[in-house]
Amino acid sequence: MRKALLLALVLALVVVGSALVESFDGLAANAAGFQSWLEIDKDVLGGNYRGHYPGSPEQTAINEQGNRYPEGEATGPTLKVKINPDAKDHPVLDGITDFRSRYSLYRTSPVAPDVDVLMTGTIPTGESEPLAWTRKYKGARVVYIAIGGLQDWENSTFKRLVTNALFWAGKRNVPPEVPATVKQRPQPKGKIMLSARSRVEREKGSDQWEETTVAEELFIGETAIIICDMWDKHWCTGATKRVDELARKMAPVVNKAREKGIQIIHAPSSTMPFYAGWPQRQRMMLAPEVPKPEPLDLPDHPLPIDDSDGGCDTDDESYSAWTRQSPHIEIGEYDGISDDGNEIYNFFKEQGIKRIIMMGVHTNMCVLNRSFAIKQMRRWGIDCLLVHDLTDAMYDPKDAPYVSHDEGTELVVQHIEKYWCPSILSKDLVAALDKL
Repeated sequence: MRKALLLALVLALVVVGSALVESFDGLAANAAGFQSWLEIDKDVLGGNYRGHYPGSPEQTAINEQGNRYPEGEATGPTLKVKINPDAKDHPVLDGITDFRSRYSLYRTSPVAPDVDVLMTGTIPTGESEPLAWTRKYKGARVVYIAIGGLQDWENSTFKRLVTNALFWAGKRNVPPEVPATVKQRPQPKGKIMLSARSRVEREKGSDQWEETTVAEELFIGETAIIICDMWDKHWCTGATKRVDELARKMAPVVNKAREKGIQIIHAPSSTMPFYAGWPQRQRMMLAPEVPKPEPLDLPDHPLPIDDSDGGCDTDDESYSAWTRQSPHIEIGEYDGISDDGNEIYNFFKEQGIKRIIMMGVHTNMCVLNRSFAIKQMRRWGIDCLLVHDLTDAMYDPKDAPYVSHDEGTELVVQHIEKYWCPSILSKDLVAALDKL
C-alpha cells in the first residue's frame, strides 16, 4: 500500500510538472522501492542504481506508534560526502560543507548525461560515485540525494542539504540560515576540593619519580570539562569497542558535572559539519577573539610507549571513520561544541574559565596534542587535570615496551603526571560535586 501511494505521488508530481526530491530511505520516493516501475531511476531521476558497496545500515525496529527507530549501530566503512567544485555555487549547496555518513555507498554511475552532479561519495577503499545531483524532467526540477538513513537525519548539514533541495525543486528561494538563539549559562557559585595524583623527580636529572598527592581547589564557575574525540566510530576496531565502553562510563560523570554548573565542552574533532547550526556550536563560534599569550616554553619529552604505527591493536587500516560524538554522551543546553583551540580559548576568556578537566581519547595522541588539548592549554597558562580512569591510549601490546594495553595507558598517564598536569579519578570528582 505504501509503495502504491508513493508511486501515485511521483506520477502526479511528474504529470503536473512539479518538483521531485528523492533521498535514500524514502523522503518522497525511493527508486529501490518501485519494483513495478524499475525504470524510474533512469527515466525520471537520471540515476543508474546497481546496488551498494559493502556495508549496510543499522537494523531497525518498529515502536508502538508504528515508527521506525535504529536498533544497533550502522555498519560498514564511513562515507565521505564531498562537494563537486564545479557545482559549489549551486543554490542546493548554500551553507553546505563536506560531511560524512555511516551508510553504504550506492553504485550510481554512470548517471544520465543531463544531470548536474552536486556531491560525490567516497569510501576508504577509494571507490567514488555521484551522490547528489539535479536534473529537469518534463519541466520539473529533480534532486536526487543518495543517502538519508536514520542517523543522517541527526546531521545538521544533511538536513540543510535536504531543506535547500526542497526549496530549489519547488522554484522558491532557498531561505538564509537563521542563527541559533544562544543563551549563556547562569554563573554558578561554589568550589570543590580534589585529591590529585602527580609525580615528582627525586633528584633533578635522575629520572627517578615518586607518586605524590596534591590538593586541588576548583571554583565551579571557573572550571570546564573538555571531552576529547569521543567519536561514534574509530578506524581501529579495538579502539571503537573501548571508546563505546568509556562513553557509557563517562556519561553520568558529565551529567553530574553539568548539573552542578561546570561548563562542558564537547570536542569531537573533524565532525563540526554534523553540528552546524546547533546553538552549542554557535556559542563557541560567537566568542569574541582575544589575543593569545606568548606560549610557555615547556619541554616535550618522548612518550614511554611506541605508537609509531598508529597504535591499533586489531590491525585495521586507518581512515576517517567518525561522523559525530558518541550518542551515549548527552549534549546539554549550555554546553559548547568545538574542535578548535583558538575558539575554545576565546570562549574560556569570555566566561572566566581558568581550569580544565580533560577526559577522552586517546591519551598519547589527541588528549595531549590537539589544539585544545593539554599541551597547548598548558602552554597558554591554563591549568589542567586529567581524569585518568576516563581516558585510553592507542597502544598495541606488540610494540615497545611490550606490556598490556591497560598498562600502556597507565604509562602514558604517568608521563602526563610527570611533565604536564596532575590526574584525578572520576569517582572523586563525583563525590566532591555531590557535596555542593
